[in-house]
Amino acid sequence: MRTAIATILAAAALAGCDSSVQPSAATMIGYQVDGERNRSVWLTRDGVQIHGASAQAVRVELPGWTYVGEPYCPPALALGANGEIVVTSNVIPTLWRIDPGTLAVTTHPLALDSDQDRDVGFAAVVYVPEQRGYAAYSEIQRSAWKIDASLRSASKVTVNGVERSRTANARYAGCAELGRRLGNPRID
Repeated sequence: MRTAIATILAAAALAGCDSSVQPSAATMIGYQVDGERNRSVWLTRDGVQIHGASAQAVRVELPGWTYVGEPYCPPALALGANGEIVVTSNVIPTLWRIDPGTLAVTTHPLALDSDQDRDVGFAAVVYVPEQRGYAAYSEIQRSAWKIDASLRSASKVTVNGVERSRTANARYAGCAELGRRLGNPRID
């Protein structure tokens, strides 16, 4: 019996050292499935991991990325029109864009049209094709925003204005109520 317990403990310890072990539910913040590129994109506490069907996971660091944890909703990620990955902070108005081909990261501080004196970050974000940009929700400020496709500026909008978009193509994993506030019927 002691040998069996020791063997199980040793195996568990070795499994924890395996570099191919995937993030646990405790480290994963959100995810998106990129069906066009046959991969999934995971937002973790340490950045982004991209998992393809035929390749080992690739970790992408987000320079200067910051966020706050519970009791606030986590930051989010979205897939853009061309497969780019856009990651938010839930406390600062900055986005990180990951190029779909090279996986190069660029940082995009947003020029806000209002609330410059407040902590505006985004806990939900979706790409809205008919607006050719993004819709985002700031949980801390309880406000909806329209972000241009160039990721340069954000305009505060009424929630009803965002709710009219019923074709936003995204699936937000986490803080599901925020997605419903954006009016996306496909968000769980």
